[in-house]
Amino acid sequence: MSDESGNSEDVVMAHSSADEARKALSAPFVGGLSDVGRVRELNEDNWFWDPLDEDLVLYAVADGMGGHDRGEVASQVAVATLFSAARTALETLESREVPALRDMLREAMQNANRAVVAQGEANDSNMGTTLTCAMIYKGKEAIVANVGDSRAYLLRDGKLKAVSQDHSLVAYLVQLGELTAEEARTHPSGNILVRSIGSMPEVEVDVYHVEVQEGDWIMICSDGLWGEIADVDIQSIMVDNPDPQASCQALVDRANDEGGRDNTTLVIVRVGESS
Repeated sequence: MSDESGNSEDVVMAHSSADEARKALSAPFVGGLSDVGRVRELNEDNWFWDPLDEDLVLYAVADGMGGHDRGEVASQVAVATLFSAARTALETLESREVPALRDMLREAMQNANRAVVAQGEANDSNMGTTLTCAMIYKGKEAIVANVGDSRAYLLRDGKLKAVSQDHSLVAYLVQLGELTAEEARTHPSGNILVRSIGSMPEVEVDVYHVEVQEGDWIMICSDGLWGEIADVDIQSIMVDNPDPQASCQALVDRANDEGGRDNTTLVIVRVGESS
């Protein structure tokens, strides 16, 4: 979490990658992995998952923006603040109905944005990150929120579907019909975001509700995954690897085989057990 006094050296890591990997391995319903890739020297991605209480589990991925100062700090601050804000909000949340959960998650994302803005201002640094999360309630309701181009997917009955929409220049060109989805995936301007955590004092957060069922998979990932592997191939790899952690490893390996030009980070949760 960020120290608003401004010393970035005082930032508390959202997690230890080794600790998170061990936690994922001990929970057969979830997998998670982050890899620096084949080109980058620094991993600016961040991921975390944890129960908020006995009914709610939160999963998140953040991708520190390349070309910005201390992207790795921005992603750490965003994820740590998201979880802290969500836990604090739950202490006074009176309803667990979907609208209340949506509002709670949206405000937690907004708090993450404010924390990154404050950290950047205190250090005279232009920090930024994506942030995408999924909060699953009793294994029945999934509330997904995102800012940027890290994605949330749903795999149901062997079919993969994107839940979130990218906040990037090329995504908007696809919406306008000027690019195909495949052209956008490999476009040289694909890294230009039109919305990110830390770029403005307040940010617009997209929030989605998915009624999930036993056997569904929710995946959250940075663009290092979907930028290297087409959705149809992601789907095939996930179907061929029914263990979430094995699926994460297979997807990272494939992204690196395809070039590994960016950090690759993902969390996969299988709905219906302890999710």
